[in-house]
Amino acid sequence: MKHISHNKIASPPPLAGQDSLSPFAQALRAHFPSREEILREARQQTQRQRGLKKVAAGVAMCLLFAMSWYMDPVLQRESLQTAVGQQASFDLKDGSQVTLNTNSMLVVEQHVYSRQLRLQQGEALFSVKHAWRPFTVYAYHTEIRDIGTIFNVRNTAQGADVTVVKGMVEVVTAAATQRLTCNQTVSSGEGRLSLPREVSAEAATAWQQGRLMFDATPLNEVIAELQRYRAGQIVIKDKRIGQYPLSGEYDIRGIDALIDVLPDILPVHVEHRADQSVEIRHR
Repeated sequence: MKHISHNKIASPPPLAGQDSLSPFAQALRAHFPSREEILREARQQTQRQRGLKKVAAGVAMCLLFAMSWYMDPVLQRESLQTAVGQQASFDLKDGSQVTLNTNSMLVVEQHVYSRQLRLQQGEALFSVKHAWRPFTVYAYHTEIRDIGTIFNVRNTAQGADVTVVKGMVEVVTAAATQRLTCNQTVSSGEGRLSLPREVSAEAATAWQQGRLMFDATPLNEVIAELQRYRAGQIVIKDKRIGQYPLSGEYDIRGIDALIDVLPDILPVHVEHRADQSVEIRHR
């Protein structure tokens, strides 16, 4: 029986000056990035991170701007007020002007992005200085947005009366929106708005010239108007005289004189009391 010999194939000897592991190192290098590739990738990664930081900073600035606009913080606040029978004009910080009628209170707020005024009681005439910040007046759950104008606002027990002297305003309540132009007026109450009515802007702002103007106005409305300028109470003791009409133009500074001449105009009797009150009865 012959024996078959198995001859091993020998690996070629390494070349002179070559490490015996060199072929294996070269094979590994083919599977791993080079130093230059690692540096290039690092530079690209750094640029991407810088880009992301710029985007994040931009988003943060946009969010900060949006939040500041939404919050619209107050920069300055002041309160203006008149006593019973007093009238006064004020120059506002933005160049606008406001005139307060008797027994009125107004809070003026200068915000970052808006001008907001709150007529807490009484009556005011606003002459608005044009600016990029909107000018808004609030009175009895009613919002009056200026559209470049002069307008009169009265805060009453039932709602707000708005009259445009010049230009245009937008009147807004919870349930309605109405635009008014010169010589128009509207009344709000319980979230609703009346239909616009044509009025005389001169009559609506006659109080600025110290005048009261009545045109077949029921006596109970006349008395309510006179009461605004008088500390002592004026009481109608007989309801049937409340609808008697009164017309004419009268001096605000002569309220008692007007009360005293009522018996010459209407079938009523006037009695002054010791406590400065006045009672009006049917004659």
